[in-house]
Amino acid sequence: MISKSDEKKLIKSAIETQKFAYVPVSKVGVGASLLTKEGHIYNGCNVQSVISGLGICAEQCAIHNAVAHGAYNFKAICVAFPSLHSTRPCGSCLQLIHEFKEVSNYDIQIICLNKNGKVVERTSISKLLPKSYGPVESHKNISKYKKNLD
Repeated sequence: MISKSDEKKLIKSAIETQKFAYVPVSKVGVGASLLTKEGHIYNGCNVQSVISGLGICAEQCAIHNAVAHGAYNFKAICVAFPSLHSTRPCGSCLQLIHEFKEVSNYDIQIICLNKNGKVVERTSISKLLPKSYGPVESHKNISKYKKNLD
């Protein structure tokens, strides 16, 4: 589990990042904040395109942002959704989070917020995607990424 202090930072950051979403199609912005094992936070928001299939989810954007900065070892991700009800990352996002679970060797915590900034779920990638396919199952060597440059 992450500390209350880290959770507060992630929540604040995800909510702030949600405001930057580029959503000309759905008008529904999502923000995500990713915490590394070293305590750094990387943000992402959903980015849509008027051309179907060219967009990216907030969770994937946050992961890409971290990787672009040399960070691979993650502890938690917080996602701010524009709904009152509990919403979770989509299957593609869960798959990508799982892959970095194997890189990090850590059961990445997932914190889901509603549109009021309230935590509606605290869970982990292992609970949401218990039998996933990743580097271990595909026999891919990810050892070079286990050395975090963060």
